[in-house]
Amino acid sequence: MDISNAARVRKLASNLAAHPAFVLPYLRHSLLTRQRPLDKDMPWWSFKAIKRADDLMPGKRVFEFGTGGSTTRYAKVAKSIVAVEDDAFWCENVQRTLAAAGIINVEIRLCPFDFDRPQGFSESAYLRAFDPSVDYDVVVIDGQDKTFRERITCFRRVEPAVARTGGIIIVDNWWRYTELLDSHRAKRVEVCESVGPCRIGVPSTAFFFYA
Repeated sequence: MDISNAARVRKLASNLAAHPAFVLPYLRHSLLTRQRPLDKDMPWWSFKAIKRADDLMPGKRVFEFGTGGSTTRYAKVAKSIVAVEDDAFWCENVQRTLAAAGIINVEIRLCPFDFDRPQGFSESAYLRAFDPSVDYDVVVIDGQDKTFRERITCFRRVEPAVARTGGIIIVDNWWRYTELLDSHRAKRVEVCESVGPCRIGVPSTAFFFYA
């Protein structure tokens, strides 16, 4: 976020004051740990967003752009998860974690893409791993995005299908993509902002509801 360090500290203090229930989780999962969100079975989202998703995911058919703690956490309650990943090393990490937990309802599609040179992303196998003819209840957009445009392209691809099914789109790091507020078809949008696991700042995650 393009704000000063002093403003970041003020925002952090204000957010913790507004959500006192997150103070201990913040200390335990952010300040006093060197683990990754994957190790903690948590998405790299705000605690508020994790809590909201915990209520939404049971029994759902889920598609994810990007894999990690959200994949391992929600596979335990979702009907199924299909996820696309661009990084082979990270894909192996996630698959190993899923196997160790005995989780078998996840399909990860490895589709390498050079996000440092994103020309041609709209025609990439990564983007097209999402099949608009398949009915998903929830789509999570949380993959790589070094220009802050690729997640918007993902959103544009999935929204017509999700709107048809009355589903939900989740967009992490929401502060980068607020332009979507002016051009979406959702019936309502909830922005969940608070501290979160394995990070110092205050992340935000948006939930677009189409029913």
